[in-house]
Formats: sequence, structure tokens, C-alpha cells
Amino acid sequence: MANPPISIAIIDMYDGNANVGMECIVSILNQWSVKRKLPISYCIFKLREACAIPDENFDIYISSGGPGSPLDSKDEPWDKKYTHWLDQMMVLSKPVFLICHSFQLACRHFNLGTITLRKSRQIGILPIHPLTEDIIFNGLEDPFYALESREYQIIAPNDEALAKMGASIIALEKIRPQIPLERAIMAIRFNKNMIGVQFHPEGESAALEGFFQEGILKNKIIEEFGVEKWDTIMSQLVDPNKIQKTASSFIPNFLDSALQIPLN
Repeated sequence: MANPPISIAIIDMYDGNANVGMECIVSILNQWSVKRKLPISYCIFKLREACAIPDENFDIYISSGGPGSPLDSKDEPWDKKYTHWLDQMMVLSKPVFLICHSFQLACRHFNLGTITLRKSRQIGILPIHPLTEDIIFNGLEDPFYALESREYQIIAPNDEALAKMGASIIALEKIRPQIPLERAIMAIRFNKNMIGVQFHPEGESAALEGFFQEGILKNKIIEEFGVEKWDTIMSQLVDPNKIQKTASSFIPNFLDSALQIPLN
């Protein structure tokens, strides 16, 4: 008898907003399934729209990025349900991957650092620096590149809280010696099975090319940052050693680790 498919819960944090994040997550899962010759099934839970949250019976959990403030929703029913779910996942030591907004919510909930607005919105393909050897970085260099799209940041790590839960910071944002500001925390390993990132490792070149070429977004970026910024983003999207390498490695590494599959 064939083994049952690996069950994956995907928490959709986009609140009905147009995005390519969910499309890219599903695409990476399907590619990984084919490569590993392992059947999967996945179920999407629209947390912010429908207050839907997965139970504890899935094999793997992925929680997406999304818009808005990670601070202002604290008293919302969906946010309370989410933080309770995070506590459950920690106790059960379930394989959980948190992306951007989900990561910010977890850092707020576990009091792992200070969440603040950036001085300006961050968007683009940017370098990220690993701080330690970790299975999640297998196949990637220092720095590796990923899409950042955020208004908030996590700084001033709470070392006592991190130590108490056995968590560790494993990546920081780009080195910028000309700017006298603390570098933001870009990734935390909460425990052996839960990891969160402040960037978008799911971003695939083909999907993002179309996304950034969309008229309203293109004009908004040019208006806010200038045409050179948009040109730089577009040129980096087609560089095989940047965003696509991260998309091909990061979440697949998490899946392999969750299922204890030897990494290639």
C-alpha cells in the first residue's frame, strides 16, 4: 500500500490582497514533490479573512507574508487565534515555516525583539547574511539574495527571551556601514523545527517579473524610489544566482529537514 501524501497546511495572511506569494509557495511545494517523488496534499487557511487556522494533524505548516502592521492587530480575533496556534506548535515541536508578516507576529508574541517602522519602506532584491551554519542555508552563499517587501523591522533582540526558549538569530540584513542604524533581524530559528524569516524566500523570478511589470506597481515604485530602482529590481530578477537560487533552495531545505531527508 502506498504511503499517504505528506499533508501541508498553508496559512494565508494576505487578507484578500493581490499577491504572488501564495502562488509561489504552492509552486515550490509542487516542484519539491516532483523532485523528491513524494506525494503531497495541501490545504489553505484564510486566517485574516475567515479566522481559519489549521489543527495539529498536518505534517508541515507554512505561514505566509501579508500586508499591514504586526502591532495593530493584537486584539483582533484572528490574531489571538494565531498566537494560540503558535504556542501549540511550539509545544508540539511541529515543522513550521513563518514568512515576513507571520514572522513579525511571532517575534511580537514571543517578545524576541523590538518591532518598529522602518525610516522608509524596503522593497527590492537584497543581500542577506547568514550568521551561522544551518541546514536551511544549504546551497546558498554569504550573502544570498531574496525579495524584501516590508515597512516594519525587528531590531534590539531580547537575548533573555531568545535564550529562555532556545531560539537563535541566524541571519541579518545587508551590511551598510554608511548608515548608523542597527541591522534588522532577518531570520530566527525558534527551535529545531520552527523557523521564521523577514524576507520572501518563496519569490520565484518568473512570477515576480510579471508582478513588478504590472502598471500600477511599476508606477508606484518609480514614483516612490525612481526609475533606477525599478530597473535594478528587474535586472536582478533575471540573475540566476540571486532570487531564483534562493527560491530553489530555502523552502526545499526546510521541507527536507522537516522530513529528515538527506540534503543534496
